[in-house]
Amino acid sequence: MKYNLSLFILLFSFCNSLAQGKVSAVGRLNNYSDSVLKIVNNCSSQDNEITKAIKEKNAGDIEKRRTALLQCATEGIKELTAIKSFDGDPALIYSSRETLNFYKQIAEWDIPQIRDFFIMEKNFLKVKKDFKKKSLKKYSQAEIYAYNNEVKKYNEGVLRYTQFNEFIANSRKKIWYNWNASQKLFMDTHRAN
Repeated sequence: MKYNLSLFILLFSFCNSLAQGKVSAVGRLNNYSDSVLKIVNNCSSQDNEITKAIKEKNAGDIEKRRTALLQCATEGIKELTAIKSFDGDPALIYSSRETLNFYKQIAEWDIPQIRDFFIMEKNFLKVKKDFKKKSLKKYSQAEIYAYNNEVKKYNEGVLRYTQFNEFIANSRKKIWYNWNASQKLFMDTHRAN
């Protein structure tokens, strides 16, 4: 009986240590995932601020938010480089770096185009308002031609603005779909181990 009790205690402590090992492994996985997610979410928050500034058509705020997003993405990429892969699996780091590179790209190339459109739109609306102050008969042919050129530039700008917005929206959906799928696969794979 004494040996059975010792065997039972030994078996219980072995199972308990296995369970604690599994809990600590899940905790380590969650901590790793959270540290990577924090970096990505910082840029996502900056991107949300840019979206608000775009809705308000505020070129100054767009530029301020764009600069913050660019800095966040650049620093985030450096932080991800310092994080080691989880048990030899770099998938979450890779997809996170891809997401941050997307944010960096739009901050460097696409958002400035949108910002510039709002500056151009503001200037065009001023020209349009000034042009409407006089009757058409009081303008020279050169003034009408100059105004029509401004209208043409504005219409081209509207087209570019629409294209950039569609590109950014579609790219954002794709990058987040890929990131979420990657994170789910990563977590499912490592929780199963």
